[in-house]
Amino acid sequence: MKKHRYSLSIHISSLFLVLTSLIGIVLITISYQHSQHLLMGSAKAVSEENSQKLQSAFQKTTAPIFSALDFMAHSRFVETESPIYDKPFWLSAIETTFKRNPHLVALYFGANNGDFTMLRPLFTEQERKRFNAPDTASLFVNRTKVDGTNDVYFFNSQQQEVGVRKSLDNQFDPRKRPWYTSAQMDGEIRLTEPYFFYFLQTFGVTLSRTSMSGSHVVGADFTLESLSSSLNEMKGTEHSKLVLFDNQFSLLGQHNTALNIKEHNTQLEKHLANSVFASVVNRISNNTIYENVQFEGEEWSVTLTPVFLSQHVQLRLAEADRHKDLLKDLISMRDKQITIAIILLLVCFGFVWFISQRIARPLKHLVELTDNIARFDFKKTRYPKTMIKELGNLTQSIQLMEHTLYDLLRLLRDTASNHEFDVLAKTIAQKSYMITKAETIILYVYDYSQNEFSVVTNHAIIPFKIDLNRLLADTPWLLAELRQGNTVHVNRDDNMLRKYRDQMYNSDIYLFPLLNREGQLVGVLNLGYERAISDDQKDKHAFLRELLSFAEIAKDNIDRIQQQKDMLNAFVELIASSIDTKSPYTGGHCQRVPELANMMAHAIEEDKQYFPHFTMSKAQWESLHLAAWLHDCGKVTTPEYVIDKATKLETIYDRIHEVRMRFELLKKQAECDYWQGLAQGGEESQLRVVMQQTQHTLDEEFAFVAKCNLGSENMSQDDVKRLNKIAQREWQRTLDDTLGVSWIEAARAGQAQQTPVMEPLLCDKAVHLIPWVNGNRPQDVWQHDFILKPGNVRYNRGELHNLSVRSGTLTDEERFIINDHIVQTITMLEKLPYPPHLKSVPDIAGNHHERVDGKGYPRGLDEDHLSVEARIMAIADVFEALTSSDRPYKKAKTLSESLNIMTTMAMSGHLDPKLYLLFLEHEIYLEYASSFLDEEQCDHINKQTHIKEVKDFLKAQY
Repeated sequence: MKKHRYSLSIHISSLFLVLTSLIGIVLITISYQHSQHLLMGSAKAVSEENSQKLQSAFQKTTAPIFSALDFMAHSRFVETESPIYDKPFWLSAIETTFKRNPHLVALYFGANNGDFTMLRPLFTEQERKRFNAPDTASLFVNRTKVDGTNDVYFFNSQQQEVGVRKSLDNQFDPRKRPWYTSAQMDGEIRLTEPYFFYFLQTFGVTLSRTSMSGSHVVGADFTLESLSSSLNEMKGTEHSKLVLFDNQFSLLGQHNTALNIKEHNTQLEKHLANSVFASVVNRISNNTIYENVQFEGEEWSVTLTPVFLSQHVQLRLAEADRHKDLLKDLISMRDKQITIAIILLLVCFGFVWFISQRIARPLKHLVELTDNIARFDFKKTRYPKTMIKELGNLTQSIQLMEHTLYDLLRLLRDTASNHEFDVLAKTIAQKSYMITKAETIILYVYDYSQNEFSVVTNHAIIPFKIDLNRLLADTPWLLAELRQGNTVHVNRDDNMLRKYRDQMYNSDIYLFPLLNREGQLVGVLNLGYERAISDDQKDKHAFLRELLSFAEIAKDNIDRIQQQKDMLNAFVELIASSIDTKSPYTGGHCQRVPELANMMAHAIEEDKQYFPHFTMSKAQWESLHLAAWLHDCGKVTTPEYVIDKATKLETIYDRIHEVRMRFELLKKQAECDYWQGLAQGGEESQLRVVMQQTQHTLDEEFAFVAKCNLGSENMSQDDVKRLNKIAQREWQRTLDDTLGVSWIEAARAGQAQQTPVMEPLLCDKAVHLIPWVNGNRPQDVWQHDFILKPGNVRYNRGELHNLSVRSGTLTDEERFIINDHIVQTITMLEKLPYPPHLKSVPDIAGNHHERVDGKGYPRGLDEDHLSVEARIMAIADVFEALTSSDRPYKKAKTLSESLNIMTTMAMSGHLDPKLYLLFLEHEIYLEYASSFLDEEQCDHINKQTHIKEVKDFLKAQY
């Protein structure tokens, strides 16, 4: 017989349909029946709750009256014999009490001798008519005595007497009244049974107590209208009937009944016997009485609940509700449940079919995702959730497989692109936790400078207190295993950890080694578990091992890149140091400028006023660092005798010595002329005077020439004329000046002159002109439009030409050679193959001699074309040059002198004034001075004066 097979959807739909129908029917039936019992029982609870409400309403209403009686009992008002009109304060207080308690209709007190005083409010016209009181009366006071005295007083709202009636017809003795006889000396306030107030035509009770002396009893009449009105607020349903009885079942109040409180007792009993309350009337019990009765063809729930006004006074609350009113909502709910159940049964099959499709959907989705894996289309998406355990396990396994492959490929990409091991280490720790869920994950790397392992990332919920270096030192075999690439498992109970058990909070520790390409141990991953791991966790260690193999490659690559960076930085610093070493007079310049630039950059990053949006990335910091160290690298092409030229005639040596020898020769010639004159018979005294005058003149002229050579002062036009006049003196050269010189210098000198020959004392010769190499002028090979203008020759070493320099020691040719170092810097740096993030190095390094007004060099760039880093370099270069103490051609300037110059430069377009303000406000000059300047240079600075000058300049500009 062929076995029929049905789809999973049909099986699920059929089973779900049957179970839903069965459970729905059972639940609806049980719910209805149980709710019916609960609701019927709640009628008794509602009646008891209403009883509590009446008790609370009575206590709330009578509380002020209790206070008034206690107050009267403790006062002398009830015992004094003075006339009532002598007590306006008490009358005012009593009137206020009546106003605030509308159900309080009388206050009175009686004495042991039979005297009696009663006070009633007269707030309405009806009350004043009842007692025939004046129109303005608001308080009625009646004082009686057993001798027949009956005095009636009327007071208005100002406690003024507005009427009096006196008679001798009193027959009332308070000592015979129940309220008086029930009062005891214990000070407790007692209530009478409810009775009918004739004057007010309503029921009420009397409250009484004795005075403190025991000679009087004070009392108060209180109506029960507040309780009767409370019945209207207690109805449960629209047809609820409520009746309030006293202990003798006299009617005190009703709601929604035909009973009348003023009916005669006989007639009232008749009406009660024919009412829904007939079954509970005249039944006395301290507990709630509950009855189900048939009345007028309907089923009613009737309750009779005691209401305790005091320990001795009780009322009875009867309540009746129709069953159909009580069960109305329940019946409606039952009908709705049945209707909804029928509708659900009709659509159940479609709904169950939809559910079954939802259950099967993860399987279909799983098939699609496995196809993606086969195509290596990893998306690392969340796989569909399912309630089926077996399907869930399968989904989780496939998801883990895809995520694992995705993480491996991503780690490969990170390995190829990451240059910071700290970032990669955090990724490794995070992935290790996701894979193993270990409570302790610590990654160590080997520090070759310290020869020990140090923590690079710590992802530990449970701390690992043991020092890994000490552990490896104490257990050599452990280090040997790790060096061989083996994973080491250590248990807390192992003997090797005996002395570390107080520091060991993990149950198991797994140490995974990280080896570089040469097989050296460069790191250790520490996994710690709180409890012994499961087989599932242990299986994931294999994947973790593969993950760490990629981490090993990544670390090795990052270490190599870092080593290359370190070597580059060291090489750059070596070049800068060699430049400084080349000239002993500028030693340290290339090393001090980076410090200043770094200080300035940090100050600008913190600034929120002048440069609020300026930030520097790590790449920009690296660019600034390299540019600062290389900003003068072009000086390697500048001869040091030009850089260090201390006097005008200085080249490799100071040629003033040659000039001195010529003067010495002329002085010696004057002496020879003296002796020759004597030999020829001349007058000795006259010849000596001539010799001495000549030698004195030569001394003065040489002193002047020597002074011109120093270049410490600007030369005037008269100085130049005198220098030219001195140059016209001649001396006799008897030796060929081309002998013993290089062929290059001989070629420049041209044809040798026949000796002896007379030559000017100071002269500019052809040999002094040194042409450009191969006749190529610098601008012929420049790649940029530099504004520097080279001379026709490379050097002009003419003596008169050099000594005639008006300011300083450099000629125009030499000044170009000095300024050309920045051109050489740009040319040299642009030849280097920079990575993209360092492309700005040539501009930062090559623009530190530019000015913000565009009058600088080598390209004449203005502020808009200069980066912030280049402007930083300009300030750093100027400040270091001004304060440097190792320059031969000038003395080191003090801080005050340097800032005076720089303030002028900031206001003249040389330096960026905003950057210079930050330089002042952050006191960068003091930070630099504390490390690099001599104490005598650190004089007093009035910082605010400079800041004000620059700010005023900026305000004038903008």
